[in-house]
This record gives sequence, C-alpha cells and structure tokens, in this order.
Amino acid sequence: MEISEFEKKRAANLIWNGAQDYTISTGFRVYDEEGRAELYWNSIVGAIHKHYDWKKLKLFYNTFYETIDQTVYESLFWIALENAAFLKEKDVRPVFPYLRQEYAKRKLPHVKPGISHSRADVILLGHLRRSLGRNAGLPDPVDVKLLDAIEIGPELDTDGVIDSLTRTLETFFTYRRNGKAGETGRKEHINPFSLFFLRRRKNGQAGNLGPVRHLAFGYGEHVDEYGSAVLDQSHLSVAFAAYSAQTDEGLKEYITDYFGKPALDDKTTKELEKACCTGNHTDVKLHITRGEYTEDMLEKGYAGKMHKAAIEQAKANEKAYEERRQRYHTQIEKLTERIRNSLLMHLDDQVVKSSYDRLNAGRIWRALKLGDDKVFDHTIRGDSGNLTVDILLDASTSQIHRQETVSAQGYMIAMALTACHIPVRVYSFCSMNGYTILNQFRDYDENDRNREIFRFFTAGANRDGLAIRLAANMMKNNHADHRILIVLSDCKPNDVIKVRTGSGQYRDYAAALGVSDTSAEVHAARMQGIDVLCVFTGEDDALTNCRRIYDRNFVRIRSLDLFAEAVGSMLQNRIREL
Repeated sequence: MEISEFEKKRAANLIWNGAQDYTISTGFRVYDEEGRAELYWNSIVGAIHKHYDWKKLKLFYNTFYETIDQTVYESLFWIALENAAFLKEKDVRPVFPYLRQEYAKRKLPHVKPGISHSRADVILLGHLRRSLGRNAGLPDPVDVKLLDAIEIGPELDTDGVIDSLTRTLETFFTYRRNGKAGETGRKEHINPFSLFFLRRRKNGQAGNLGPVRHLAFGYGEHVDEYGSAVLDQSHLSVAFAAYSAQTDEGLKEYITDYFGKPALDDKTTKELEKACCTGNHTDVKLHITRGEYTEDMLEKGYAGKMHKAAIEQAKANEKAYEERRQRYHTQIEKLTERIRNSLLMHLDDQVVKSSYDRLNAGRIWRALKLGDDKVFDHTIRGDSGNLTVDILLDASTSQIHRQETVSAQGYMIAMALTACHIPVRVYSFCSMNGYTILNQFRDYDENDRNREIFRFFTAGANRDGLAIRLAANMMKNNHADHRILIVLSDCKPNDVIKVRTGSGQYRDYAAALGVSDTSAEVHAARMQGIDVLCVFTGEDDALTNCRRIYDRNFVRIRSLDLFAEAVGSMLQNRIREL
C-alpha cells in the first residue's frame, strides 16, 4: 500500500489534536484500505498519549515483536486501549461517540472473521457490534470472555492496563511475560538489531517512515519520530512541521476541496492574515469562502468526500426546518414584530426645521422679520440602514449534533432582520489543519440568499478569538453608524495551533487561555463600536465560559417557543442603547 506524505502528515495532525499536545512523537498511525489517515483511530491514538504513559506502553508493545501471534497481540492491544481511552474522552469530547459509531458502521460489513481466521477479527467484530449498542453476537463463549477481558475500562492507569492485558494474553494465548508492569519480557527470542531497524529506518530508504502492517481495525504504521527529525513547533508554518512549498500548496488545495473555492484573491487574503493572524494567532492561515465548488473538487479524495457530506448536511438542515416550518415561521413573525417595534420606538422619525418640505405657518413671521428661510418642517425618517448586523455561527465539530438547530436559528434571525430592512451578513467559522475558515452564506444586500444559511455544517476545531477578530475587521468597513455582531456558539474555544509565549514556549489554545483570548477579542470589538452578543448553543458545563466571554450580553434558548422572546429581548436592549 502506498501512503502519501500528505496522509502521513494528516494522521500526525489528528494524533496531536487528540492528544492536545504538539510535542509528542507520533509513534503509531492508522490508515484505511485506501491509504487515507483514519479520522477516529488517529484521534484515539492521540487520546491514549494524553491519558497513559506512552513509554511504558511502548515497552510492553515491543514484547509482541517476532512472537507467533504478533499481529493478533498488536490488534488486541489497540482495541483494548481504544475502549479505555474512548470511555475517558466521551463525556468531555462529544464528537468521539459520533466518530466511533460512524467508524463501526463503516467497518462492520467488511469484518469477515470466517475468512481471515483471526481471533483479532472475531474480537473486533463483537466490539464493533457493542459500539453500536448491539449484542456481541459471538457464538463461541470463549470469544465472548476474551472480548469482555479486552474491553478494559477507564479506571485503570498505565500499569493496570499492562497487567490486565498481560493476564488476558497469557490466559487465551501462548504469550508470557517476565518482570513488572512496564518492564516486560517474552517467551520468544527477540533480535535487538531487527527491532531497532523495525522502529527506525534511515531517511532515504524505501518506506523510510517504517513498516505498515495490516491489523484487525486498519493499517498501522509503526514509527518513533516524524520522518527523521524530532518535531519542533517553532518551525511550523501551519499545523504541520517543516512543510515544503509543494506541501503547503497541497494543504491549501485540500482546504479548498473541503470547504469551497476562496472568495478572496491571494493578495487580499495575505493582507488579512497580516492584519489579523498576529499575537495569539501567529502561524494561523485563513480561508474565506462562499462554498462554491466544481464537480471535479467533489472527486478529490477525502476532502471531496467530506464536501459531498456537507452538501448532504445542507439538505438535512432544510428538511429538518421544513418538518417544523409552521413553528419556525411563527417565531420569525414574533421576532420580526419585536425588532420592528423597537426600531419604531427608538429610531423614531425626527421633524427638523428646513428651507423646504411642509410649510409651518407659525414660523412665517421669521422669514418676514428675521430673514430666516427655515420656515418648513422636514421629516427625517428613522433609518434602520444605519444599523447592520453580522451573524457568526460556530461550525466546529462540537456542534455536530446541533447542525439542524443552529442553521435554523441563524436563518430565523436573518429572516426577521431582513423583514425589518436591516442589512445582515451571515457566515460560519471553524479551524482545520492550521487554517481558520470563514464560510459566508449571504452579504448585507443579498436579501434573497437567506436559505444559503442551511449550508451550515460542522468540521474541525474552533478558534473563537480569531473568528471574532476577523468579523470585527470586516465590519469596520461597512460605514454603518451602528453595528451588531451576534455569535452563535457553544463557548468552547479549542484549536490545535498553539499560542507562542514571550519565552518561546507554547500553550494550548483551549480551556482558560482560549476563553481569555476570546473575551479579549470581544472587548476589542466593543472598543471599535461593535456590540457583540451571543446566542449560547452549548451545555451547562460551558455556561461559565459564556459569562466570562460575553458578560451578560448573551441568551440561552431552552425551547423553540421561547426563541423570539429571548433573541428579541436581547436585540431590543441593544437597539434601545443605540
């Protein structure tokens, strides 16, 4: 199997993302039958790095080398660690259950233990069925016991995992270990020189990144280092290390095929990066798109496949809306009425003295006696055109189970604002492979494009602070007297590109740092005269983040029937203060 350098780098990036640590050596990567980096399994490998002592696990794993059942042991090792790491991550990273189920659905039809005669295939079959909430369906009770033993829980530490797996392999196979956990031996002889060359091959040889072996769950590539050099993020130009110009172009093409053609030319994009990708966002690149694509783009490997999935998600969003159309329409009408009433009340018509328009008989004497020609009343209409609203939708993978809801909410707000003749612009944001992507659905004067909002789909991570900085940068050029930015977000900023510190170290763009950075960007936007509001779409555990970022300028929609009331009140309060 040929695996391209791009897929190798993509696998490494998925592992770093799963581990939330760019300093680790990606010692094992997983690919599918077509040589593409496996999304779920590489993320799990990263999670294993995060929760366990990799050095101890590697010592234990090395004891499988040149044993009779080497590939079986290796497969069972990874299945066991997958189960444990998944149980540790599933509650804090909601995307993991979704990715696991999608992997199981895709893999299950292709697992045929009756043909391969591998115990690992049998165990994987039962494990996949259980992942989908089914009975393991294994006829041999010994295999069921083996599966139960392999599916270790999240309560064990590294030594506990090694001890548990050792007992299992000694019980069901011929494996033997000597020594304490993490200091393992084997029954069979091992050639230390062959092990060395298995783990590290010199750059320039065929397959220099190490051997790729077929395991029960995919194809595993065993390496200790990324190529022939240890990684140092100070050399990153985007999310990967030491990219050549050709590889940079490959990544740019990948992002384009995934999200759509760029809406800006290279020069304008570079200028925007120079203005915005500084400070905490150094090393990040931008891709601004309107989601336009060619049919050829849809046929370009994994990125094209995911773009097809995005197109299908747009259909699902529209279908979900149509199924509840009447309830949504009612909320649009209510929200429209609240906004319109607020505009009439707080952006009232003004009557001023003028030299033209409607004659005011009571002031005629001023023209005769004082030469004052302003004896007419001129009405200045309340101008909602002096108010613009931008809507920014968080499209990170943590929103994956809310795609239909978030797209409907964005659509309802846009429809109400359009009905009130308020210029509105709508776009989504996410981050992937070192790029922050803005996907624009409609612009201020495109009142007939609100349904484009149903193109909303989730992918990657989210760099909220940079997205808000970008939005503010774009809004400052619209020349409106009053500008409002509404962010629909779950308030969990998290991106794989770390933040450079003054001492040359790196910190994760996540948790407290991500929240403080986003809060600072909200404050900076407000200092530019932009009112920043939030419609909170997340869970209870992120409410504190939401308050820190947006203070009291947010609402949470607990029920569709309360949508117009909540959003309407928030907008009324802002219009009242204009």
